[in-house]
Amino acid sequence: MVRCLICHEKTQAKLSWGAIFLGSEEELVCERCEEGLELLNGERCELCSRVLGDTWRSSTRPICLDCEKWTQHETAKDLLVKNTSLYAYNETMKEWLAQYKFQGDAEVSRYFSTKLKSFYAKNFRDYSPVLMPLSNERLHARGFNQVELITKEWLAPIVMLGRRESEQQSKKKRYARISQVNQSPFYIQSGIDSLKTLKKVVLLDDVYTTGTTVRQAAFVLKKHGAEHIESLTLAR
Repeated sequence: MVRCLICHEKTQAKLSWGAIFLGSEEELVCERCEEGLELLNGERCELCSRVLGDTWRSSTRPICLDCEKWTQHETAKDLLVKNTSLYAYNETMKEWLAQYKFQGDAEVSRYFSTKLKSFYAKNFRDYSPVLMPLSNERLHARGFNQVELITKEWLAPIVMLGRRESEQQSKKKRYARISQVNQSPFYIQSGIDSLKTLKKVVLLDDVYTTGTTVRQAAFVLKKHGAEHIESLTLAR
């Protein structure tokens, strides 16, 4: 018996053949908790991973209306090649991330880490990773950087970003977020010389909402020599 990382109830361990013969980890979350997560699949926006429906679809290409606006944005249109997300930001994911980030339940990172590591290995092995940072004030209040904790066992970023304290993007309205791409709170903390030789960079974060935050980071990376920039996030 093991305890689920989410509900903390005891549950029968689900051992796969891989766990038995290859020594891979057993499941960390019970079936009841995991079934609430929604993997993104089907037809999605080719720029941000949003599942396309009639309401959000552009009439000209397989992208959502938000990304269509980004492609027309004078400053931001060439900053980010695309974002890839694994899960929908539904109520279950929202609760999991709240438990992880705001209630200090850092154990949840073990589950996210296994999923993100597997996807990263298949799709971003030839990219240089850059983690989205917290400001010093927010890091002190939370006690950890959620993205760093998820990836620390299998990623070793060369370039490190810093972040000045600013109003949280989640507290701003959509137009206010999008209009502030070139007002970036990010700066290069270390590894600035490496940016001149990096061809492909992937930004890692937990949630992609409007795409403003990753584009603000991409703005700084581009300014210092990065060329091809994508982002990988847990949820969209």
